[in-house]
Amino acid sequence: MTRGSKAVMKKTMGLPESFASTYLVVLLLFLQLLTLGSANFSVIGPADLILALEGEAVELPCHLDPKMSAEDMALKWFLPQPSKVVHLFENREDLFGEQTEYRGRTELLREAIDYGSVAVKIRNVRDSDEGKYICSFYDGQERKEAPLELHVVAPLFPRAFPLMVALGVIFPLLGLVIIGGLYLIWKQYRDKGK
Repeated sequence: MTRGSKAVMKKTMGLPESFASTYLVVLLLFLQLLTLGSANFSVIGPADLILALEGEAVELPCHLDPKMSAEDMALKWFLPQPSKVVHLFENREDLFGEQTEYRGRTELLREAIDYGSVAVKIRNVRDSDEGKYICSFYDGQERKEAPLELHVVAPLFPRAFPLMVALGVIFPLLGLVIIGGLYLIWKQYRDKGK
């Protein structure tokens, strides 16, 4: 500090120079702590396994804690092994350039993005969509992530249909055989009685 600035500081603050310098340092540290505290957040995904029916749609939700807007954050859902981008949201818009097999099948559900709650909807779920996903939030300073796991279940009806048809034919035939056998036994018993 130069002599002129020291004199100005003394006159304007009316305080000794060492106190004013200490006060300024404490104020700057306090402001720095506020800035660091405002960027502190965590990402929370679902605690349980997410189940999806093959051919249907599924939502992969994540939210921020504490609740804060995620509108200006970069959001990314991806499969880490092998690395596949499922959905990317950056600069307030959906980016589809990095997607491969998910192109045209995903949508960011952002009705509650102001509260840090978002989900990616995957339409026409495939067997190959099954796996461990990561949802990532980046606020320009910190990147936080949460894992989620998707399990795809094949629809039962199309696979069970041939079995149902077979059972539908076999049971009536089996019933007729049993009824016919009982009739023959009854008829034999009746004929012996005569």
